Amino acid sequence: MKRAIIQTDHLLTFRVELPVPGKVNVHLGQSVEPGDRIAEAVLPAKIQVFDVINHFRIKASDLERCLKRLAGEDVQRGDVIAKKSGLISRFFRAPDDGKVVAVRDGRVTLAMGEKTIEAVTPIAGVIGEVIPGLGAAVVARGLSLQGNWGNGKTAIGRLLIQEAIKQDKQNEINGAIVFLEEIAALTVLKELKNRGAVGILVTSLNPSLKMDLEQFDLPVMSLLGFGEATLDQFSRSVIEELQESQVTLVARQPDPYRDLKPELFQPRATDQTEELFAKPEPKLIGRTVRLLGQPYFGSVGKIIELPTKTERLASGIQSRVAVVERDDQTVIRIPLENLELLTN
Repeated sequence: MKRAIIQTDHLLTFRVELPVPGKVNVHLGQSVEPGDRIAEAVLPAKIQVFDVINHFRIKASDLERCLKRLAGEDVQRGDVIAKKSGLISRFFRAPDDGKVVAVRDGRVTLAMGEKTIEAVTPIAGVIGEVIPGLGAAVVARGLSLQGNWGNGKTAIGRLLIQEAIKQDKQNEINGAIVFLEEIAALTVLKELKNRGAVGILVTSLNPSLKMDLEQFDLPVMSLLGFGEATLDQFSRSVIEELQESQVTLVARQPDPYRDLKPELFQPRATDQTEELFAKPEPKLIGRTVRLLGQPYFGSVGKIIELPTKTERLASGIQSRVAVVERDDQTVIRIPLENLELLTN
């Protein structure tokens, strides 16, 4: 039997991840608010590929003597990367400071400058799982009304039922998540967006709109999916209860393999929320762990102490730590998220 569509004490789990490996900035049990940075990664601001063989019109066997920089070398603007000698020499110079990241198939790839990408949480909650190098899972307890389809976006706002909206007040919709009971045309959804709505909840959708709604700027969630349908009274009563309340529309696409559905969620913290992230069990002391992160990546040791208070790390982040004695007898303090248990 599948879990209930309406749950009053639901544990929402929302994964916030980078598209590429980077640095995670949170720790297990940390409280976060919408907009908080969960992880970040530094990427090249610009990539340039230069085809040495074709541009210089040389044979592959002549490539090595033309190259003046190898993969992994730092370069400065104007440095010669490749040169073809002759009556009229030809050059390829670095257009900016950077690094040669690859030399392959007669092509030189340069990475120049830096840009930082961030993974931020759109919801408030507590870090329930750290995903090394990528991000974390944010969890929160509350009331959940699950749906059947979403376009992959998320929003927070007060819930308004279409019938309660006064058309002559522009600000009535501004910042709201609007519930439409009937099948709405795309023009209606666009009008709501133009009037300041931040999300749209519907009973059902016209199947012909699916592709358009996947690209729609606002989160759109359908309770019953696509086609003609009538909302049940239980779901309707939940929506009426949430009218004018602050809610979170998690219009994620359904994932049957992970048992995830889109949902309308209202956080309701309880004592159970705190209990989920209680301090580490004393039995962890003496356990063998593997260390993640530099400069101790891959080394092994035993936990000898678990301080109860968070500590400020060199990076400036507050984190729970473990005191670990490594195999070489050195004793170090390591953030809990940088440890992997190796023994039961």
